[in-house]
Amino acid sequence: MRLRLVTGNAHKLQEFGSILRGLDCWLPLDKLDVEGVVECGATYYQNAYRKARSGLLSVLTTGPDDCIVLADDSGLELPLFDNMPGSHSARFRYASLSERAALAAFLSEYRVSSTPARFVCWIVAFLPGSCRCLACSGAVAGTVTPESRGSQGFGYDPLFTPDGYSLTFGEMHAGLKDRISHRAQAVEALWCSLQGAAPLRP
Repeated sequence: MRLRLVTGNAHKLQEFGSILRGLDCWLPLDKLDVEGVVECGATYYQNAYRKARSGLLSVLTTGPDDCIVLADDSGLELPLFDNMPGSHSARFRYASLSERAALAAFLSEYRVSSTPARFVCWIVAFLPGSCRCLACSGAVAGTVTPESRGSQGFGYDPLFTPDGYSLTFGEMHAGLKDRISHRAQAVEALWCSLQGAAPLRP
């Protein structure tokens, strides 16, 4: 058995792999390319479900496959701004800009200065040989800084400082971020569910 991640984001594939290794996961992970999936859901769960279901259908058309098909959706939420950009984070107004320009535009629009924020992640996984799926989530609270700091990670990572730390996700080494992030929490919850075990975190 193996895990097949539905994503077009190479950073996510690398991050999933790092998190799973930290959980002593023995299942190999690979990328599943699915064309034409539109992330138009109103929630993280809906977007993750659409991607995972498309991945499952792609696998089933090629014959039986002993794999777990999973996908995630994640985003940055600013409670003071109605939790925007939220599930629209990856496509929020700045999709045509470079990553650096998009971060600058975000800071200019929201005029943030140590604004409370949280990163949220939902994962949906379809189990092999069935249409049964599991859904798990994770979240980490923190603040959005008034300037971009660091070049690690991707997306909004250089803007987000998790509570209890002075470094942004963009400044952290991958090993630390992959232990405390929203995605790490969601992956851990999924891994525990697949094993029938209780989550390691309360």
